[in-house]
Amino acid sequence: MKPFVCYLAWQEDDWLDEVLDYFPQVNATVPTAKAWAAVTEERMRAGLERALVILNVAGEKEKSMAFLQRLQAEGAFADDPLYLVGVAPEEAEEWQQRFPRASVIVITGHPFEFDYEAVFRQMEAALEGAS
Repeated sequence: MKPFVCYLAWQEDDWLDEVLDYFPQVNATVPTAKAWAAVTEERMRAGLERALVILNVAGEKEKSMAFLQRLQAEGAFADDPLYLVGVAPEEAEEWQQRFPRASVIVITGHPFEFDYEAVFRQMEAALEGAS
């Protein structure tokens, strides 16, 4: 079964490039209610029970938190692996406290030295239920 990967970001970024390089098929969109409804519909049409949800919160902390709170209230991704990327090191603890089910990914060094592939393998394992 091919993974259903949903990448949400407020603007195009380096994470999107890396996600597209690793995963063969990605649903990339802006995290709005309308876009999320379209992704959910596509997922249901494909008959997929689980999805990998990646949200890049960089530069849009308040909007990202509001989006996640809305999805949490709807139970929209309760069983799906959720990864928050683009998190500033000084905000990591706050994100983890607010969304304890999420995996918070922080790049502390230079992005060119970051092991994206290791994170993507972790994401794949979580999607398969191995973590």
